[in-house]
Amino acid sequence: MARRTPGEIRSQLRLRDTGRIRRTTVIPGLSASANRQIARFERDRGLDRGDIALSLRRWALRAGRPRKAEEWHYGFTDVPTGHIRTLLELAVWNLRPRARRELRAALAPIDARVLARTANDPFGFSGRPWWECRIEI
Repeated sequence: MARRTPGEIRSQLRLRDTGRIRRTTVIPGLSASANRQIARFERDRGLDRGDIALSLRRWALRAGRPRKAEEWHYGFTDVPTGHIRTLLELAVWNLRPRARRELRAALAPIDARVLARTANDPFGFSGRPWWECRIEI
C-alpha cells in the first residue's frame, strides 16, 4: 500500500485563521531605506505594522471618488484630528530628508487629484492644514 507524502497531507489541511489582517508593510516605489524608516516610525508611535502604507492606499482611494466626512478619518489616537493625511504628514516629517522626498513624491499626484476635485472652504479655520480646509465641488 502506497503512503501519502507529508506534502500531500499538508496540502489537504485547512489553513489556520490567525484572526489578524494581513497588511502590506512596503510602499511600492519607495526605497528599502525609506520603508525601514517608515517601519521605525510606526514602531516608535505604537502604530500597527503597515499603517502608513494603508493610509497611503486609503488617501489614494479617497482622492478619486466622492466621499463622506467620516471616510476621511482613520482613527489613530496619535493623530490629533484622526485624518489619514495628517498621519501621512507626520510620517513625512519624521523621516530623513531623502526618504521624506520619496514619500512626498508618492503623495504629490494624490494630493493634486484631491486639490483638483475640491475647493477651498471659505469658512474653514485658516490655521488648519490644507486637506482639512477643502470641500467637495
